[in-house]
Amino acid sequence: MTLSAGIEYFQKVTSVFEKVLASQSEVIEEASNWITDLFKRDGVLHVFGTGHSHMIAEDLFYRAGGLAPINAILDINLTMHGGGSPDREMKINRLEGYSRILLGNYDMRPGEILILISRSGINPIIVEMAMTAKEMGMQVIALTNVSQSQSLASKDSSGKKLVELADLVIDSCLEIGDGCIPIAEGLPMVGPQATVVCCAILNSIMAEVAVRMYRDGLIPPVWVSANLPEANEKNARLREKFGGRRLRTS
Repeated sequence: MTLSAGIEYFQKVTSVFEKVLASQSEVIEEASNWITDLFKRDGVLHVFGTGHSHMIAEDLFYRAGGLAPINAILDINLTMHGGGSPDREMKINRLEGYSRILLGNYDMRPGEILILISRSGINPIIVEMAMTAKEMGMQVIALTNVSQSQSLASKDSSGKKLVELADLVIDSCLEIGDGCIPIAEGLPMVGPQATVVCCAILNSIMAEVAVRMYRDGLIPPVWVSANLPEANEKNARLREKFGGRRLRTS
């Protein structure tokens, strides 16, 4: 019996999860340490990605079951929806100087952490974002596909890549090109893995951080689903503490 493409996709994604667990557990542990310490100091975790990685950044931001001190750096020109376009997004990805303008709109402070999500980590926007954050005294965590990054040349004038600039690198262990299910010889593969894998990696870190905070005697600041009776009061307190320029939740 031929394995269906749908079942094969689940198996391929599960295989990536197994690779991540086998090779990245120590790095994920270190990221959890850094972020737990950051939140204990009332700092904010910032996260950024472009294109479909924009969705991964957004998945951590202001959602039920997620932690409150997380600021997603969101820009409509760098998305695949909401007025953005793939052509515009790619051009801005390669536009030097844009990152510095974008970061000027956010309250990012020395000692805080920026997670940068990029499969390749070679485009000017992500390279410049890492450079700028480090100049500001921030720590940079990269979530990237290391094998893909190593196989490509930087498109930034500095010649640098995200993997070379980050203080900590989490390898997503994805296949180069992202698609994992073959259709036929000569055709590109389907079934992208990046979103489901990267979201799982980051949410596993957030879960670990929340549990560690509780073990250390702190109540982790978790957003409550707006559909639950206690949501308005609890979420209002979190917005009061972390909102405004820090998180832009209103």
